[in-house]
Amino acid sequence: MKHLKLYLLLVTTLSFLTCERDDLCPETTPTTPSFVIDFYNNNAQDSRKNVVDIYVIGQDNEEVLTGYNLENVNQLILPLRTDQDSTTFNITSNTVLDDDGNITSGNTDILTITYARKDVYVSRACGYKTTFENVVATIDGGTDGNWVIFTEAANDNLIIEDDTTTHYFFYH
Repeated sequence: MKHLKLYLLLVTTLSFLTCERDDLCPETTPTTPSFVIDFYNNNAQDSRKNVVDIYVIGQDNEEVLTGYNLENVNQLILPLRTDQDSTTFNITSNTVLDDDGNITSGNTDILTITYARKDVYVSRACGYKTTFENVVATIDGGTDGNWVIFTEAANDNLIIEDDTTTHYFFYH
């Protein structure tokens, strides 16, 4: 009987020693960052300025980005594509929609963000995240003219590794 108890104790102890911790990715782990834009007043360039009734749609997408459906904002946080070297958005200010959700008036600028992608290993549980290097944002005002007067990168050779800081300043 003593040998049986000793054997069971040994088996139980060994089974606990061979267990591994759960491979869960903590919420605090940095993930693929978004592109952060702050809006400023073109006439008083130290002053933040809201974009009124902003409406943001990604190219080849019919769904408006969450949080940017006729809102007044002074900052955009936009997801970047990890399967291509550019992402394009239609950004409309002073938007008016009809009953079917179609834009009837407003001024639409087309924002194209180009970059080089770099996959960075985070951990076994979290896998990889993508960072973006040599980021450049360009604005095309289309036929209705630009509402964004000019853009300015936060720094040269912009690298986006997190979304806790502003990456671009847009003046309107």
